[in-house]
Amino acid sequence: MAEIPADTTATVMRIECEERVFPPYDGFHATPSAMLWRRLSVSTPAGSATFEQTDYGHPGRLNPWEPRGIAAPLLQRLTELKALAEAVGAVLDAGKRG
Repeated sequence: MAEIPADTTATVMRIECEERVFPPYDGFHATPSAMLWRRLSVSTPAGSATFEQTDYGHPGRLNPWEPRGIAAPLLQRLTELKALAEAVGAVLDAGKRG
């Protein structure tokens, strides 16, 4: 790879996804089945967006990603951000199937 000149400006977007499984009757959800929970955070120069997804109410079947805080400048890109969340979720699910 060629060396990048020192005076080059970089734009960075970070994507982080956390996934946890809470045991039955955990204080977080209090249902009789274990619950899968995901949080996706996207950070851009224009701000951050956070989404969450669970299988609350029907174990093994994920609910849609729900916004949990989106910076005003990113609101006009909500459709693209939701598509990004779906894509990250699909990659996570594919990794579980090996």
